[in-house]
Amino acid sequence: MDSPIQKSFGEIDIEFNKNSVSKFYQKGASKALLPNNYREYEELVLINTSGGITSGDEYLYKLNLNDSRVSISTQAAEKIYSGLGKCANLKIDINIVKSDVLWLPQEIILFNNCNFARRINLNLDIFSNLVMCETTIFGRTSMQETVERGYFSDLWKINLDEKIIHAEAINFSGEIKEFITNKTNLNDKYAVNTILIIGKEFIKKAELLDINKYENKNVKIAISQWDNKILIRSIGKNSYYLKFAIIKILTYFLGDNLPNVWNS
Repeated sequence: MDSPIQKSFGEIDIEFNKNSVSKFYQKGASKALLPNNYREYEELVLINTSGGITSGDEYLYKLNLNDSRVSISTQAAEKIYSGLGKCANLKIDINIVKSDVLWLPQEIILFNNCNFARRINLNLDIFSNLVMCETTIFGRTSMQETVERGYFSDLWKINLDEKIIHAEAINFSGEIKEFITNKTNLNDKYAVNTILIIGKEFIKKAELLDINKYENKNVKIAISQWDNKILIRSIGKNSYYLKFAIIKILTYFLGDNLPNVWNS
């Protein structure tokens, strides 16, 4: 009889109070580091020691941030590989109270025949500020990788004082390549980014932001502001061009508070 295919799992449950860690739990392939730094924000780096995610893997991240300033990132890009069986799942629950939080994970890289679902539930109160930056890469073009088919579901729900203020829903199933190449969709742009900004501390800086400074023939950017939030969407020819533009935009808002792992 064939042995079942081994799958990876991981769990993170961490709490900050007044810029100090009051709870620290890690399990399985999920690890967390708290590197020393001299910036305005405490730094938390999430690590997947399995090297990537494939069908059947299960991950859960729970973060509670109270009266703190915390920058959260990942050690490396999260690679979503092809696999057999049920889809991989990553669930992220973040609660923010009287805190300034930077959610700055490195990019997700989708491989051909990926099978992955992610759910992000984020709750913050009116006294908090948030910068959320998420990037998805449809194959590493520098390595001639293409994503022809697969399943990718990415749902976000952002609540402010228990009322929904923003939601995202992305669902790809089957022929992903057709969506990427279609001129009315991504038009052969293989890297996609969303920056969501909530809170007065950051929003007031948007008045002088000139998006045209960061656009070029390889990167297209659009910005919207409504309901006390800012949404910046960018698409790039590849991850290199897109990340270069994103770093400039984030630096405008955050100064030198980008995590060190972004420079690796």
